[in-house]
Amino acid sequence: MARPKNDGKGRMGGRAKGTPNKATKNMREWLTKLLTKSRKQIEADLQALEPKDRIMMLERLMQYVLPKQQAIKAEIGNLTDAELSEVADQVLNQVYNDGIDED
Repeated sequence: MARPKNDGKGRMGGRAKGTPNKATKNMREWLTKLLTKSRKQIEADLQALEPKDRIMMLERLMQYVLPKQQAIKAEIGNLTDAELSEVADQVLNQVYNDGIDED
């Protein structure tokens, strides 16, 4: 039978409360180094994508660095390839310019 919560005996095993998970920490450090070293290649790969695919990929990546906002309905399907390319270029330029300060 499982021990009831708040029985006054405290934790009986495992990590102490607030102790970081070492595996997660190591994985984050490794991934950060990998992304930092591969930054130029990642940017080149994004530029090689079709405008629609580039915007979709940027949207997926942004969820990890920007706080969630209330959804805004937008129809990117109604934009021409030239308009999509312009929007993607503007986003990439903004991301690149914001990232230069960190180098």
